[in-house]
Amino acid sequence: MTLVLATLAGEVAIKGRGTRSRWVRELVNNVAAAVNLKSWRAVGGTLELEVEGDYAGLSRTFGIAWYAPATAVNYSSLQDIVAAAERLFADAVRGRRFAVMVRREAEDRFTSIDVERAVGEALTKYAAGVNLSEPEVEVHIRVSGGRALMFSDIKEGPRGLPVGVAGRTVALVSGGFDSPVATWMMMKRGVVPVILSVALGGQAHREAVLREAEVLRSWSGAHDIRVYFVDGAPVFEALAKVKDSMRSVVLRRVMYRLAEALARRVGAHSITTGESLSQVSSQTMWNLEAESRGVSLPILRPLIGFDKDEIVGLARRVGTYSISEHVPEYCAVAIPANTRAWPEEVDEAEKAMGLDYVALVKSAEAYLVARDGVRQLRRRQGVKSETTLGSVDQA
Repeated sequence: MTLVLATLAGEVAIKGRGTRSRWVRELVNNVAAAVNLKSWRAVGGTLELEVEGDYAGLSRTFGIAWYAPATAVNYSSLQDIVAAAERLFADAVRGRRFAVMVRREAEDRFTSIDVERAVGEALTKYAAGVNLSEPEVEVHIRVSGGRALMFSDIKEGPRGLPVGVAGRTVALVSGGFDSPVATWMMMKRGVVPVILSVALGGQAHREAVLREAEVLRSWSGAHDIRVYFVDGAPVFEALAKVKDSMRSVVLRRVMYRLAEALARRVGAHSITTGESLSQVSSQTMWNLEAESRGVSLPILRPLIGFDKDEIVGLARRVGTYSISEHVPEYCAVAIPANTRAWPEEVDEAEKAMGLDYVALVKSAEAYLVARDGVRQLRRRQGVKSETTLGSVDQA
């Protein structure tokens, strides 16, 4: 069993008592899904977690600022703390420059400075010296009424908000670099994504989207991710009625409408896309206005100010890069688009297509992406299925 300290991300820690309590419970549920959690308690802005086995899953649990394995030491005197610190950290500081950082969390017979000086003096004989500004090793000690917590191996958490505290969004995912990263950024703000993809590229495209969803699932804690595939054939048949220069813009409008219809079914309150301003012709300011007109839900674009290099860098961090690099952007229409479509023209073109968005969403294929694999919930045309796929690579 390992004692792990996990500090709350700043936005979680500063909330009022009621909100913070709910968010911490959600965070603990997500932690319990990521590691083998045996017990926990909250002390101020820190969670003390008793974990069995590997705890690396905390690095993908939103709401955690940093975490570290720790040792709890009972003491009755300052010398007890010094002796324990020397035993625990002598090897870690050997031949290296170090700093001792102490926080006293309750009244005691000595101050935090007293502890820093005494522990520092005991460790100096093993080390290359003390460096308070750029130490190679940081020795942390938290002292509180007869119990000290000691740790040094601090690892960064992903920060953000616990997934589940901010509602649901329908995320339009094409399989390329942008949309999975945009979905991840919304998850970082506490949102549970429901993924919608227009099936344009056959089985290979479907499997790529599901594999990306599996990666995103590794960041979502206790929350499974549902993925819906709308049949792209009727969409493209209707799109043939639209003049070439407007097709990509009208297709974006259609995708928003499909997402809106799905959101009504699943209780989502927004749409998320991977659009970046002026990255392609359908994403100019004017075209975004034309595409969005008449959509009643907020359209969230977390990548709107990012360039492609920044997005690709985030894809590497998230873990979707190796999948996305092999997927064409099926949501794009090959014919170049007008960079300034008029909303009225888009309205007329959409109306002429005559698509029934509710019916298309109702007949979509549905999958549940869970921690233990992918399960098909519904085949196209509403035929129910409980097929278990396991890893998508085996589908």
